[in-house]
Amino acid sequence: QLPVSTDPSSPVSPEDTTALLAFSPDGGTLAYGISAPGSWTSRQPFTIWDITEGRTRTTLDLATKTSTEALLTIALGPDASTLYAGRTEAVGPPADEVWDIARHRRTAVLASLSSDHLAVSPDGRVLAGDNRVAALPAGKVLARDLVQGDEIGALAFTPDGSLFAAGDQTGRVALWDGKLRQRAGILRSVFAALPDDIGDGVFGDTSEAVSALAVSPDGRTLAVGGEAGSLQLWDIATQQPLGSPVTTPGEEIDSVAFGSDGGTVYAGSPHVPLQRYPIDPARAVGTVCERAGRGGLTRAQWQTYLPGVPYRNVCNG
Repeated sequence: QLPVSTDPSSPVSPEDTTALLAFSPDGGTLAYGISAPGSWTSRQPFTIWDITEGRTRTTLDLATKTSTEALLTIALGPDASTLYAGRTEAVGPPADEVWDIARHRRTAVLASLSSDHLAVSPDGRVLAGDNRVAALPAGKVLARDLVQGDEIGALAFTPDGSLFAAGDQTGRVALWDGKLRQRAGILRSVFAALPDDIGDGVFGDTSEAVSALAVSPDGRTLAVGGEAGSLQLWDIATQQPLGSPVTTPGEEIDSVAFGSDGGTVYAGSPHVPLQRYPIDPARAVGTVCERAGRGGLTRAQWQTYLPGVPYRNVCNG
């Protein structure tokens, strides 16, 4: 449902909206709604969908008498009992809100969090924002230099909450313990440098910003999506890239997720259908052999696509 404008003479136009969605930490619930940046709305409906049951659990109206500005981001707490929302402000930085889903009411405003990226830990005790961290449920906010002082592009916790990842606008990703007390490492140069005609040739900035993050179900692999369409997998334990970047359509990746078995990565972009990438080695080999047809890759094809790697007839046992 579209938000309802406070000005009947200026209704919300679908082309001026953006979709916001968030899964609960256990993946059993989805929150979904439409935001209208630049508009003031008297109604902002968000649906809470029970994935297991395949039905609507409830619908929240996130507009209040004093908060009619557009929403920037949402996050769901454990058991989908709490919704966190970042909202634009007419003047000043964003304001972050806490909503009780069962009671359909806003219970707190975390004004000092001032973040348009939010991630909540699986145990519901930590809410991470843009270089700030809120301890829940008290809501005490502490400043935290998550990467290296640069603007945040994406945030993600591991499924068990033991690790946290933050990506910035320069293409770096920082790893933290799940309580965000100590940094565990920095992944530098996550993506290859962009050409001058894509990057900022004037100032020499050709770095690709991190725009999406996801951690595999076993907590071992990090998927990093970029604003220029790059998608790179990283081994968290060794903090090293896993192979070359995944081939994508090339549009900005604004969402990334792993399948439940960790063998598939999904990536979403604004104007490209959802992309599905098998990353399990056996499944990847099967996909390649299926595309190559009977007989698999010839020696010439192998040399073209895998130069420097000794030939193996992998498609015939």
